[in-house]
Amino acid sequence: MKRFLVAVAAMALAGASVLADHHEKDLMDTAVEAGSLTTLTHALNAADLVDILKGPGPFTVFAPTDEAFTNLPAGTLDTLLKPENKEQLRSVLTYHVVPGRVTASEINNLTTAKTVNGQDLYIYTVKGIVEVNGAKVTKTDILAANGVIHVIDKVVLPVTGDPAQAAMVTDRLADFESKSTAMRRDAMFLESTRRNSQLSWQTHADKLHIMKLHVNELGQMLADLESMKPNASLFQQRAIEAARPHLEDVAERVENAISWLNEDRRNITAKDYKDNLHGIWTDAGTLCKIVDTILDYHEARMRLAELRGGSGS
Repeated sequence: MKRFLVAVAAMALAGASVLADHHEKDLMDTAVEAGSLTTLTHALNAADLVDILKGPGPFTVFAPTDEAFTNLPAGTLDTLLKPENKEQLRSVLTYHVVPGRVTASEINNLTTAKTVNGQDLYIYTVKGIVEVNGAKVTKTDILAANGVIHVIDKVVLPVTGDPAQAAMVTDRLADFESKSTAMRRDAMFLESTRRNSQLSWQTHADKLHIMKLHVNELGQMLADLESMKPNASLFQQRAIEAARPHLEDVAERVENAISWLNEDRRNITAKDYKDNLHGIWTDAGTLCKIVDTILDYHEARMRLAELRGGSGS
């Protein structure tokens, strides 16, 4: 707890210059003027939440920076900003808002805070740094007429769906990631054959057969995951959606390579064939990277399960 107080005091000093500047402005105008919260204010507009933050309040806003939104897995923000996902966007944004005015000096009395979303934020320290659901508080006490803003370095997400079902999706996604990693290794071998004219057509044929087995198995796994989407978290859903086009690209390229090889074994030296092998490797790598990145972000959030059980000191 002492480390918590030291960290809060240090951040309060860092933000002291802004304390007197915004008392006459509401939270929305204050966020606009901050300069580094442009994506947040855009999202608030898209979610029709502006009137709330311009209302009497008071509210405490844990505001992710533009960089925090940029660091979300690719496509996540675009998905949230779609009109059909407005309620999901509102749920995410209201998870960053706490009723009442909670300044830095008062945060040390809290371990949790109930959000407008209805779920709790968890407040703790890691190596002396104040964190809210794993997001570092980088600036405190930006005061407004109807509340206060604390800046954080990550977008925090509420729990969605049944945690037990989400855990099942996580396990299945981990299996998918493992299999896609194996496919990427074999795709890397095919990429190496592109530059090695000494390898026989039979070597190409054997490896392409293995790639086809990978694609078929991953296709079945992805179909299972797509059926589980209603019980998946936001990031899990994004991983499932992002995987299909890249897997389909790999499948098409593998079929093309097999077809060219069946037509004429000498095609292994043709430019189109070699370019196609490079495409297999690129698509397989992209598939693996997308799923890995999204799972890493998701798993970072799951650290909360362990941290909630700790003392936070």
